[in-house]
Amino acid sequence: MRISILLALGLLLAACASTPASPPTAPEGQPSATVSQPAAGEASPTTESSPTATPLPYSGPNPRLAVIRWVEQTEELFIDVIELGSEELVASIPVEGTWRHALSPDGSKLFNSPPKGPGILFDLDSGESRTIDLSGIIAADADLLHVAWAPSQQWLSLGVLNPNGPDSLWLYNLQTDQLTYIDSFTSAYSTGQIASVIWSAGDDNVSYIREADRPPRITYETTSGQHTVWPLPNAQTMSTLLKHSDLNPDTYRCEICIHPQLGMVHDYTSRQESPVQYYYQLYDFDKVELLAYVATFDTEREDWREFNIEVLKLFALQDRGDYLLFVEERSGSFTDGNLLNRYYAAWNPSGEMPFTVVEGERANTLPDVIPMAVSPDGSSFVGFRLAGEDEYGWTFKVASALVVDLATAEVLYEYPLPDAAYFYSPYIHGIHLVWPGE
Repeated sequence: MRISILLALGLLLAACASTPASPPTAPEGQPSATVSQPAAGEASPTTESSPTATPLPYSGPNPRLAVIRWVEQTEELFIDVIELGSEELVASIPVEGTWRHALSPDGSKLFNSPPKGPGILFDLDSGESRTIDLSGIIAADADLLHVAWAPSQQWLSLGVLNPNGPDSLWLYNLQTDQLTYIDSFTSAYSTGQIASVIWSAGDDNVSYIREADRPPRITYETTSGQHTVWPLPNAQTMSTLLKHSDLNPDTYRCEICIHPQLGMVHDYTSRQESPVQYYYQLYDFDKVELLAYVATFDTEREDWREFNIEVLKLFALQDRGDYLLFVEERSGSFTDGNLLNRYYAAWNPSGEMPFTVVEGERANTLPDVIPMAVSPDGSSFVGFRLAGEDEYGWTFKVASALVVDLATAEVLYEYPLPDAAYFYSPYIHGIHLVWPGE
């Protein structure tokens, strides 16, 4: 599995009651982290305006997009940062290479790392940059597969895939320029999940999965340095908890697992009634109680194995009281060569919960759209529209960035993207979106 993963990466590159756990120690032979001092004047961003402005039909901060641009004539590589709606080019940053890049939550900073080079942190307002030496954590045959900003923007979480040892999770402190080893962890490639490392929304606590076959997450508090393990309830407790319409589930899985401040998302299947139904719901780890039914998926297929549903992403719509989902539906088999993947955004226009998605009906779904962020006022979301599969059959071209009204499902705005943007589940390559708050 690891070999196929790394081959795929090469192709893409070429085109839960809490229990305190003792802090982990770095694995034997793990290199120590070193950090270089800030370097000024490296690849300073330039700013210019777009000649064709198309304002978004609402007020407030607009989404910001960071996208790779390759100039074939001069063989130069840039990361362009664009404000969607006004289409202002906030920055165009020349880079030597790029493998992971991420905008900060407020859209003012950009992290970028080439495959084997150092990370570079760009301040888009001042034009200054500084280098983060990653040679101490990324060996010659390892790859940086995960980068995410803490809500306070004081930390970056960095996940390293090591084919010859355990994957490792590190935190970089932007104030002290220090890299800290957190734990071994299971990357999203191994779990099949969109996000195996998640920052909580209100503080600088990061959650992650240590082992792929043991889904419960571990939380690390940056203020205290304490690890907390969130174990799964036993099977009898889970069966009672997940009981729906007086029917016990036939099977259940932890696909998304814990979302800090939301709870754990579980899906389970019931074939005791017709049609076959898949339920997604939230429950509280600490109290082991049901928080909310999120959604139900129905199919009339006789062979239920031909309708495999997974919710890969979930956003809480606080003002509405419901949720925005990113759903994958799989049918067929990879070994037989007839695997079919369908992706769509799903939500309830009325804001009531739970909502039901019936196979073949698209009233509450938007096909081939990956939600990325919800607007500050909660009325719309920004995401990516997928085009067809590429020649390899496992990646999808990302055709555009778009803004969608949650009440009407109307596409309010759409911005075409270059050919460098791909979706290779569970990661998106070449682009990143944020929607800064007020």
